[in-house]
Amino acid sequence: MQVRPAAVLGVVLLGLALVSCSSVNPNSGRVLTAISVSPENADASQFPNGQVTFTATGQFSLPPLSAPVTFKSPYAGSFIVDNPGGQTIANIVSTGTGTITVQCASGVTGTVNLIASASANNGTQIVVTGQGTLSCP
Repeated sequence: MQVRPAAVLGVVLLGLALVSCSSVNPNSGRVLTAISVSPENADASQFPNGQVTFTATGQFSLPPLSAPVTFKSPYAGSFIVDNPGGQTIANIVSTGTGTITVQCASGVTGTVNLIASASANNGTQIVVTGQGTLSCP
């Protein structure tokens, strides 16, 4: 059986095209470098029903340079409410793509931190965080 070089080359090029198309990762090389949370400081008494929605925005090494943190792979992460001293000052009402809505617990005063964290996506264990603050009257 005689193998024609042109046929072999065609099969190799087709295989390379299929592999490159199926393995393209749009986030490859894109590293999360910082997270900002807005509002940075919020007073629950200034919002309807005392519910405040915080949004995490990531700063990245490649375009788009600024984008919501989706908390999905490869930037797996989360938004948490840090209730100091174990006392529940605020509760999570809902979460969304890069957002968390919180409401102060009834009859409680104090301040809580809303902490967004996600993997940097740079092949290390680095976790990037950002923080906002909620004051409950």
